Amino acid sequence: ELDFAEAVIDFGETTQSFRVGRGAAAIGLALPGLLDVHGRWGRLPLTEVAAPAVALGREGYVLNDRMAYIIELISPIGAWTPASKQLFYKDDRLPRGGDRLFNTALGDVLDVLSRAPAGVADVYAQLAREFGPESGGLITPRDLEVMKVEHDRPLCVELGDWRLSTIPGPSTGGALIALGLRLLQGIGGRRSFKSREHLAEIVHVQQRLLETRHVQFDEQVRDRRFIDALLSPESVRAIHEGTRPPAALFPDNHFGSTTHISVVDDDGCVVSMTLTNGEGCGYVLDGTGIEVNNLLGEADINPRGFHTAAPGSRMSTMMAPSIAYGPGGDLVALGSGGSKRLRNAIMMTLSHLVEHGVSLEEAVMSPRCHLDRVETGFQLNFEAIDVPEDTIEHLAGLYPTPTVFRRRNMFFGGVHCVARLNGQLTGFGDPRRGGSVAQCP
Repeated sequence: ELDFAEAVIDFGETTQSFRVGRGAAAIGLALPGLLDVHGRWGRLPLTEVAAPAVALGREGYVLNDRMAYIIELISPIGAWTPASKQLFYKDDRLPRGGDRLFNTALGDVLDVLSRAPAGVADVYAQLAREFGPESGGLITPRDLEVMKVEHDRPLCVELGDWRLSTIPGPSTGGALIALGLRLLQGIGGRRSFKSREHLAEIVHVQQRLLETRHVQFDEQVRDRRFIDALLSPESVRAIHEGTRPPAALFPDNHFGSTTHISVVDDDGCVVSMTLTNGEGCGYVLDGTGIEVNNLLGEADINPRGFHTAAPGSRMSTMMAPSIAYGPGGDLVALGSGGSKRLRNAIMMTLSHLVEHGVSLEEAVMSPRCHLDRVETGFQLNFEAIDVPEDTIEHLAGLYPTPTVFRRRNMFFGGVHCVARLNGQLTGFGDPRRGGSVAQCP
């Protein structure tokens, strides 16, 4: 029997249903992917790379208030099984900001793998045993035989003096960000930054993106020919004019555990990486400290329904780690968590940088808008920060039942970025999702 159950998260004003259990677990390739990247481009010994993570697991890490709040929200999933609860809780209670939590088992696993990377095969063999059909899951030894890390060429678009490289299909986020930036091209010359007209045009473009993501979009985006046609001047013009049919409703995941990391060094080597575990499936891989994902139970990346994709399929995602290359050797690496909202967060940040030439900090901290499709049409969510009241009133009148945020909110994702601008290394972590920046000697 498939272990696939519902967990309900209470957000206060609303609740949301998630699917958890062993039958919600997919095969994640982040670990072998990271090992592959290190083998190709790494300079430091793997043991040295893993050492900080090993120390955090063994010596503990201090929880901040934001993460304590998130753990409280997803506690029905975190406490789904005793082993999972042991990871999320402290002394059998919900943790509070300032508490020190440990994951000694994960620290030990990372230590072993850093010394003998081939041992990753043993971790996946254990995954198939504990999350296979006999245990209520879907992962089989055959899946392990055919899984592989794939190298793909990025989706690239020219944006004036800048060139965007982002993730291709099966990510829908990369294609939609590229299309949105094409639709916004030239906005810096026709709209004043953060003006009423500027923000209204961004919202208009977001509506066009929603209308473009039709029911076949997630499958078609895997075809390069479809993407080339989508981003052609003729297509961009037709989309801007609204001559395409409206899209079907796609469900949204208001919360998740997506993380983005951007890195750049003095030599211009740059990495943009986004990872997700969904909310976790409520089960821990025995003895490893690894809370297994619930990506087969995420409605927004299973638009055709749960467990309908063919075995071995690469899953759809909205995640879109991106790198933009500018004139004079300038570059920016960025990405975001935030489910469907991350595409608009990245699009707006890049547009502010490329079109208006603002600083990295201002591009990230500027007020965000997110238009979403709901049963009754469209709903606008926006941050009313550092904008005049008449602009707020105008935005609020564009669509029925707007949601106005008077402070920056993690709802709008967290764009964490690093850059080399005018020969200087810089970075900015979005405080909406606890972002931070570190410079290493």
